[in-house]
Amino acid sequence: MPSATVTRERVHTRTITLDGYSRSDGLMDIEGEIKDVKTYDFPNRDRGVIHADEALHHMKVRIAIDETMTIREAEAETIAGPYHICPSATRVFDRLVGLTIAPGWRNIVRKAIGGIEGCTHITELMGPVATVAYQTLYGEKARQNRATPDNANPLKEEHDALINSCIGHAEDPETVLAGLNETRD
Repeated sequence: MPSATVTRERVHTRTITLDGYSRSDGLMDIEGEIKDVKTYDFPNRDRGVIHADEALHHMKVRIAIDETMTIREAEAETIAGPYHICPSATRVFDRLVGLTIAPGWRNIVRKAIGGIEGCTHITELMGPVATVAYQTLYGEKARQNRATPDNANPLKEEHDALINSCIGHAEDPETVLAGLNETRD
């Protein structure tokens, strides 16, 4: 947070919203939305003037994944972009169908839908979409597991899948904390 003695003026806001859904057909829908607005009017070569609080960028995506994190459906929409050609970038989004969210995902996405045929903002949004896909799929599996009467220790299985993925799931968090404290001394 800034010092109380520093004054600031907000000039840009990016809002990203992500939602995960469990579908009745066994797939998971992940929806993402990105929206950029400025606090001032400014000229634009295609739109004339983009006014304060009017979307400079506004894009939505939806993917449907199966239990292996493979994309079965993909769609994107550009509601607002700075240039008249921006909505045409959604034409390549279906190239994600058949790809699997896994390590290296951001590079996979860049190759499939990035570059001169795609949209930087939609491509960028796919990183957080992947995170929400994991949260949705594994959260739903864990929830269903907890509801199974014969599951003796559902929390252990959830933890084992995340072991050493962050400090909260470290095998020995106290050793990690001790090491962090040593580097600060």
